Amino acid sequence: MSLIYGISDLHTDYEANMKFVENLPERTEDVLIVAGDVSDNITRLIETLSILKSKYKEVFFIPGNHELWINKSDISPNSLVKLFEIVRHCDQIGVQTEPGKVRCADGQDVWVVPLYSWYAGPDDDPKNTLYCPGGATSWKDTSLQDMGWSDAFYCKWPALKRRPSGSCPSLAQLFADMNTERITRSYDAPVITFSHFVPRPELMRASIQDETEIALERSIMGLPSPDWKEKEFGTRFNFSRVAGSHILDRQLRKIGSMVHLYGHQHRNRDRTIRRVRYISHCLGNPREHSEGITWGIATWSGPKLLHGQCALS
Repeated sequence: MSLIYGISDLHTDYEANMKFVENLPERTEDVLIVAGDVSDNITRLIETLSILKSKYKEVFFIPGNHELWINKSDISPNSLVKLFEIVRHCDQIGVQTEPGKVRCADGQDVWVVPLYSWYAGPDDDPKNTLYCPGGATSWKDTSLQDMGWSDAFYCKWPALKRRPSGSCPSLAQLFADMNTERITRSYDAPVITFSHFVPRPELMRASIQDETEIALERSIMGLPSPDWKEKEFGTRFNFSRVAGSHILDRQLRKIGSMVHLYGHQHRNRDRTIRRVRYISHCLGNPREHSEGITWGIATWSGPKLLHGQCALS
């Protein structure tokens, strides 16, 4: 019987983050959910997931945007082919990318359901975008390349099949369509869903509690209280343009999810909205981690408990 933990954005291309993974304690009776952005390099990705699989009874994984970058070392011709290649590698090492049922420490069964996702932009999918105008510039009319957004350079997409109407689906809709079987089946136990991208716009904004948690994290790390607000840390552009999609929230609620783990924003959250608990528990890059901006990592000494009961060490 297991406890269920979660984490995202391990970014083990940074050696400091790889050391973090290697130094995680073994929890061989428990389950770990990894919500994307481990590495853009397949070799490093599989190495990292293999280490985690050796430490946990089961590991569930969904790729993020970094996994779908096409680098010189990749043999995949585009990002969709690489996605399916990653799923195949995960299957070979026993990492779960399909829904699975877990018997938890309290004796209750819980379904863990991965949801594929991508972000909806204000230009390609205005109905589903999480875009919120604001700041010195809205960035709405600036190309992703000019924003310096890496996906615009490293993700390679095939020509998308047109619908009967003649229009092409957005990438957010294309990825959402991959979840059709998962959101239409029946689950005979409570459900935890997870995705890489953000499911709701209000999760992007820090609350007073989030600022308090950052101060607590820094205290645990032996750092002084911050003299800055979360929104002032590393802000370069309007992130909401590439954050996530409203489709995700509709899908997880259709399933009846009680907890949803996500990542991508490198800002950690733990909020309940309309009876769903949303958790972001990113490791982030070494600077973010060392400054306590990804709060909860030091508190939990790594992955965060999503379901079950245990005492913080």
